[in-house]
Amino acid sequence: MSYFTTDVFETKREILSFVDKVASGLSRPVYKFIHDMIYGLAKNQSCHLSDIARALDEKTKLINVIDRLSANLASLSETDLEQIMDNFRSTIENYIPDEPLVNLDNSEIVKRYARKLEDLDMVLDASSVRSGDIQPGYHICEGSVVTKEESQPLSLYTKVYSTKSEGFKSMNDEMLKCIKSIKKFLKRRCTFVMDRGFDADVFYHYFLKENEGKDDFIVRLTGRRTLLFKGKSRKVEEVAAQRKGKIRMNMYFREGDKEAYVSHTRVKLPKYKDELTLVLVYGLSEEKAMMLLTNKKVKDKRDVHQVVRRYIKRWRIEEGFRFKKTEYGFEKMLLRKLHSMNVLNTLLMIHLGHISVLADKVNKKLLVIKIVERSKSLRMDNSLWFYKIKSGIHEILKFSQKGIKEHMRIRSKGKYKQLRLSI
Repeated sequence: MSYFTTDVFETKREILSFVDKVASGLSRPVYKFIHDMIYGLAKNQSCHLSDIARALDEKTKLINVIDRLSANLASLSETDLEQIMDNFRSTIENYIPDEPLVNLDNSEIVKRYARKLEDLDMVLDASSVRSGDIQPGYHICEGSVVTKEESQPLSLYTKVYSTKSEGFKSMNDEMLKCIKSIKKFLKRRCTFVMDRGFDADVFYHYFLKENEGKDDFIVRLTGRRTLLFKGKSRKVEEVAAQRKGKIRMNMYFREGDKEAYVSHTRVKLPKYKDELTLVLVYGLSEEKAMMLLTNKKVKDKRDVHQVVRRYIKRWRIEEGFRFKKTEYGFEKMLLRKLHSMNVLNTLLMIHLGHISVLADKVNKKLLVIKIVERSKSLRMDNSLWFYKIKSGIHEILKFSQKGIKEHMRIRSKGKYKQLRLSI
């Protein structure tokens, strides 16, 4: 097993080289803190500070390392956090397609037994068996793109927030901040893909008026939405019930292939003059048709297929968030302050972004091939590489007997300046 040493060294070098770019321009303590956190997340794959501290393999007492990490989480300034995000986005820019597909999502983290956390909110637990289960927790808004080669989810924005925080306006306002932050980075035309929670006038106003149609959008409609169809005000469910899918389309899912039928028609929103396209998808389930509204120009069945497939790719962001919760115990993080939660959330996003970058080179880079082989995965499908690469990194780094201190760049101390008495 002599090859383990080489694999450990190459994996550490890959992680630290990526973090070097993210931490560029920061002060030395912050630079070291970012390295410690992301390496700890990569090795022990847990959001507990105790697990991250153990991964560093330092000679210092464990409690002292935990206290140091906790203090750094709390003291990291918003300015440093913005610079970290700017560095991260610049690092991953080459892996984003020329016409980015931006997926937006609202989710939550549940802190079922918490009582003393800062601005603890009440959220709808979507993972609960009971419908409408309200539990203590926080809201999360997230925006991600899919990578150029392998269509892996790559987050560009994430924020944990509470409706009880000072200065909070609305959940829609938080999502608008997410959209504007992503557009500040992505200067080119994007396609924003949104679920039913974004079927609101505030988003239509942004895309059709404030943004002046500079970006495309695809949003799934709720049954309550009213549209202008053939000059008359109609409920979208009524329009869907009167039409039939004329375009056959094969959909490919992990559970198996499905055959769907698609229809499309021209509609308008009551407050706007812009002509939009309503795409109706039948056959994905026994429920009502899936109703998609878009400002993209649809001329033939190829365009219709593209709209539906782009919306289906939005489910990648949900899979990525489920991966964050189940594989890294994101909901189980033991932090009291909302700012500390956001710093940890951002660093975890950067680590998962690195995994997406590695996944995009899965057939090009030897180290990534080694990582996938070491994961010993039983499933051979490659729809989402997150799980294989995460397991492969863990299998390699568990043989590491030292932390990353010896890999860090050490500053030269210069000449010893204390006076000495000559005898």
